[in-house]
Amino acid sequence: MKILLAAAVPLALAGCSQPFEPPLATPLTRAADPSTAHMAPPGPAVTHTSRSIEAPGDWRKLNDAQAPGGSS
Repeated sequence: MKILLAAAVPLALAGCSQPFEPPLATPLTRAADPSTAHMAPPGPAVTHTSRSIEAPGDWRKLNDAQAPGGSS
């Protein structure tokens, strides 16, 4: 009974309280206002290298061939 009373009192007090009135939205900026828009920064330059499908090879040779220093 005490648990029911402990749960009912806050619900009753919240139900009797004055409802929340949100502030007026007049000082907010309109969503369609063009003065708030700006250019997006350019994206990274992306290049694509086409590679043919082939059987798995020696990983050490592949890694060495594609390393910045070339074959080592």
